Amino acid sequence: MSKLAATQAVHLPPAEIRRLQTGLLAWYQQQQRQLPWRESRDFYPVWVSEVMLQQTQVQTVVPYFLRFMKAFPTLEDLAGADPQDLLRNWAGLGYYSRARNLQKAARILVRERGGQFPGSYREALRLPGIGRYTAAAILSIAFDQPLAALDGNVVRVLSRLFCLRGDPAKSPLQKVLADAGQQLLPARRPGDFNQALMELGATVCLPRNPRCLLCPWSSHCEALKSGMQERLPEKGKRSEMILSRQAAAVIRHRGRFLIRRRSGSRLLRDLWEFPGGEFGRSDIADSLVRQIQGELDLKVRLGPPLTTIKHAVTNRRITLTVYEARLKPPLPPTLSIPGARWIWLSQAGRYPLTAAASRVIQALTAEKSQRRVQPQSGGSQVGLPVPLKS
Repeated sequence: MSKLAATQAVHLPPAEIRRLQTGLLAWYQQQQRQLPWRESRDFYPVWVSEVMLQQTQVQTVVPYFLRFMKAFPTLEDLAGADPQDLLRNWAGLGYYSRARNLQKAARILVRERGGQFPGSYREALRLPGIGRYTAAAILSIAFDQPLAALDGNVVRVLSRLFCLRGDPAKSPLQKVLADAGQQLLPARRPGDFNQALMELGATVCLPRNPRCLLCPWSSHCEALKSGMQERLPEKGKRSEMILSRQAAAVIRHRGRFLIRRRSGSRLLRDLWEFPGGEFGRSDIADSLVRQIQGELDLKVRLGPPLTTIKHAVTNRRITLTVYEARLKPPLPPTLSIPGARWIWLSQAGRYPLTAAASRVIQALTAEKSQRRVQPQSGGSQVGLPVPLKS
C-alpha cells in the first residue's frame, strides 16, 4: 500500500485483503472485551446498544444498557413503555431524542412488521433514528449481511491504515472510506469483522497515543510508516465555544421542593429540572427571582448558593449557579402549578431528571447527610400542595 490523497480510491490485491482480514479476526478472537450486548445476536439488544453507543463511550453505556434491558427486556416492552419511564431509564445518557426515536421505531416494528427488523438496508433507514452506520451495524451483526459499518473508531483506523488526508466528515473522503471498508469486509463473519474494526479503534488505534506495538495491522499501516499516525484523521475547524451563565433555584416549602417539566420543542423536552434559565450578563440572582415570579407566579427570597455546576453541551460551556430559595408571603391561593411538582427528596428518583438536576439532587442528599436530618414522612402534611398528574 502507499499513501493516498483524499480523492484517491483504495485498491487492494486479494492476497493483501485476506491477510488483513485474517490478522484482525484472530486478534479480535483473543482481545475482544466481554460486553453484555455481545452475548446475543438477537437484533433487539444489538440495536439498543448501537443507539446508546452513539456519542457515548462503552464504559458509560454498560450500566445504562443493563438497566434499560432489565426495564424493557423485549421489543414489545419498549414499544408499550410509558414515555416518562423510558426517559427515567435513559436519564444521564444524554441526547434524549435517541430514546424517543428508539421507541417510535419499536412501535412501528410491533405494529407493522410483527416485531421483526427490516431485512434490507434501505428499509432499515426508514425507521426513526436509524442512519447509515446503525443500519449497517445491526444488519451485519444480527443478520450477517455484508455491510461495512463506519463509526468514528473505524474511520480513524482506515484513515491511518491508508494514510488518507482530509476531513472524513466531508465528501469525497467519506466515499473513499466507505469503499475501503466494504472492500475489506469478508463475506463470512461480516458482523465479527465490523466489531473487530470498532474494537481496534476503541482500544488500540486511539485518538491520542495510539498503541501501535499492539496493533495486528501495524506492518500494513501507511500512517505509521510515515510517522503520521497521531495526525490522522484530519478534522475540520471546530465551532467556537459559547459561554453560558445559568441559574436555578431549589425552592423549599414545608420539607418539599419544586421541580418542573421541560415542555414544547425545547432541548431535553419532558425531562424534569429546577426552575431557572440562562441570564447572559445581567445580575443573575435578581433575574432568577423575576423569572420565577413571571413564569410560576411565586415570590421567592434567595439564600446562598447551594452549588455551582459546570458542564458542556455540544459547543456550549455552561456554568450553572444553584441557589437556595424560600417562598415569600403572602402565598398564592394555590401552590399547584401546571407542569410542576412539589416533591420530597426521596421521590426524586421517580422522575427523569436532566443531568444538571441530578447533580443538584446529589448536593441536596449530601447536605441532608451532613446535617443528619431525619426524613419528614411521619409528620402532618396539612397545607401541603397536592402533586399534579402528568
